[in-house]
Amino acid sequence: MNQENKAIADVLRQEVRQLQSDRLIKLESERKLEQRLNVGRQRIREVINQLVSEGLLIKYEGKGTYIAPIVKNKHVNLLSSPTIKPNDPFYNRMLMELTGYAAKNSVNMIPLTMDTLHNGDMLAPVLMIGKFEEEDIEKIKQVYSKIISFENYPNHDDFVQIYFDHFKIGINAAKVLAAYGHKKVIHITGPDRYASALYRKNGFIRGSRKNGIEHVVLESKMNFKGGFVLADQVANLVVHRQFTAVFAANDWMAIGLIQALRDKGVDVPNQLSVLSVDNIPLAGQFAPGLTTYSLDANMMIAECFSLMDVAESCTEDIQFHKRIILQPRLITRDTLKKLETGSTRGV
Repeated sequence: MNQENKAIADVLRQEVRQLQSDRLIKLESERKLEQRLNVGRQRIREVINQLVSEGLLIKYEGKGTYIAPIVKNKHVNLLSSPTIKPNDPFYNRMLMELTGYAAKNSVNMIPLTMDTLHNGDMLAPVLMIGKFEEEDIEKIKQVYSKIISFENYPNHDDFVQIYFDHFKIGINAAKVLAAYGHKKVIHITGPDRYASALYRKNGFIRGSRKNGIEHVVLESKMNFKGGFVLADQVANLVVHRQFTAVFAANDWMAIGLIQALRDKGVDVPNQLSVLSVDNIPLAGQFAPGLTTYSLDANMMIAECFSLMDVAESCTEDIQFHKRIILQPRLITRDTLKKLETGSTRGV
């Protein structure tokens, strides 16, 4: 930009900033600017384009040029459960997506812990990430009137809950495996203290009974190593009791199991089908490709922030409560294979 244009831009920039508010304001016409600033039309257009590129002005085709409104920074408090592990793939992905969404939409995220509850914005909602104990929930409710949880709390109806129904995921997994002809299924899962593991297990047991599936439940850590160390027990069930499928509580357990089974000569999926949950990026890159339920963190975040305007306008605590149950999507890849009628598998 040449010096003459720069001088005009400095003047107009200062005027625009003085006029900015929280709404769109139409800028005077190019003709009026030309007359008032005593410069040519081409120069006015070049300066306006510069301020548009800076985000101070907005051009609407056929309507004119407007002064961009001042974006008021929204605030939201972010409270992660102390039980979330640093390497948890689902919650790490959710936190990453939350941070990205907040940055793009001028939302100021205030990280909190149970020890710093009072350091947040009391008028803004608090997002609860992960599962919290009943005692902690009561403490949170004493400080914040607008709460959004990404977990299901059946005994609470006084705050927003956005979640995938893990119990129904377990039921559906049993139904899908039965439809593929599997009647003897191993379920590998994590400890009951993890709500998702507990609900998926209970749902799978219910679904297995309904679909006539003989099932065995094996418990371990909900990570790669947890699945890896279960390989001996799984291989034994395949060889000696003709189990034909595994339903894994999450993808990392499934991938660890498949990796260890290779060394034991158990072929997935020709001898053993595997169905899992989470659809982590590795699930589609791993060989064989992992059949899994996709729990899209973006769906949860979109629902959450669609409620932000509601949260800001709520004047009564009782107004801000809702249950939003999201549906997972089954991503069918290579590890799920239809069992031929009447056949059994073994090594």
